[in-house]
Amino acid sequence: MEPVTPRGARLRARTPRRNTVRRWCIPPAILSEPDETLEGTGILDEHRGEAGLLLWHSLRDVTLWAAVSPAERAALFAPPAAAERLRLLRAAGVEPTLEVSLTTLAALVGNPSGASAEIVTLVCLQVSRWAQERGAPNTTLAFAQAGALASPEDASAALAVGVLALHFRRLPRAETWLRRTVGLARRRRDWGSYAQAWVELGRLYTRRGSADIARRALIKGLRASRRHGLLSIRATALHGLFLLTLESGEFDDAERLARLAMRAYGRGSARQPELQHDLARLWVHRGAYDRAVPALQKLLPTRVHPDERVLTLALLARAAAGVGNRPLYQEMWWDAWTLVERGGDHETLARALLQMAHASALLRDAPRLDQACRHALRGPLRGAEPRVLDEVEALAATLRAPATP
Repeated sequence: MEPVTPRGARLRARTPRRNTVRRWCIPPAILSEPDETLEGTGILDEHRGEAGLLLWHSLRDVTLWAAVSPAERAALFAPPAAAERLRLLRAAGVEPTLEVSLTTLAALVGNPSGASAEIVTLVCLQVSRWAQERGAPNTTLAFAQAGALASPEDASAALAVGVLALHFRRLPRAETWLRRTVGLARRRRDWGSYAQAWVELGRLYTRRGSADIARRALIKGLRASRRHGLLSIRATALHGLFLLTLESGEFDDAERLARLAMRAYGRGSARQPELQHDLARLWVHRGAYDRAVPALQKLLPTRVHPDERVLTLALLARAAAGVGNRPLYQEMWWDAWTLVERGGDHETLARALLQMAHASALLRDAPRLDQACRHALRGPLRGAEPRVLDEVEALAATLRAPATP
């Protein structure tokens, strides 16, 4: 006869312990854009001739290899395929750094069953970095993704794809890769990738305007970074929360978070100038123009990239207008306008034009206010952030309003 077990004991037996390892769902990721008819065709748009064909073939080799189980890889490629890749490599005449990487990927074709997933991933990420340095976003993202597919359990490789997709504003793809990173990292206890993925998701949802979801994601990243002593990730999480709080108009809390982020970054951090620029933007929003002007003047020489520089010039024009320094306002406004006319990222240009419009409104400079608003509300810039364009339209409406006696 089976012994009788007390009811409470049976309940306790069915209750999992706190430290039981749970199986986390690893969601799939988006691998292509809706308008991408064939894998990797964006590479052929960025690289012409033999070099483009070689990169495209190399990418397809890796993704095909990654899609097949290790037991079936031995006969994956035809015997002449490796020789054909090497012939293409010699004909393309690529630079030495890329040649080394593509030679390694050609070896994968020659010996698919003996190739190491870790090495394939590493080489793909090297090609991705090479492409990013040369301003080729399709190639950058395609090879990073191939590297993540080659090592499907590697959270850091998945994170690299998510970060790049977010950088290039492929938001649906970025979200799926970052969500996948969270699951992989939790299962593998890769807490650095786990925390960073939550921070990047926070940035993504902030960009979408989903403030509540963004705040929850950033707080998860912040808590994980504190729990595991990840100071640099803690700094980026605080920075993200600061920007979110700034946009909501909670200026006291925003300034407190900015100070915490600055302390977490530490002296010499590459992110310090960006944080200082955002803090100056907070001062401009608060009307503390006298604090913002010297800070922005000090930052301006370090802001050399056109997208960074146009934002700093436009913000400095607004701060100068706020303190009544008309000569500085005019100089910064026209310097910013020169960069706007050259073109660039639509969201960045829209935000710069918004600052320029605010600057002109402060000094009642109607011609420049009209110029900034008209440019922001026309053509391609209509695809920029809706919130920014709403604010520009509100400023433009002040031009049409009758003057108050």
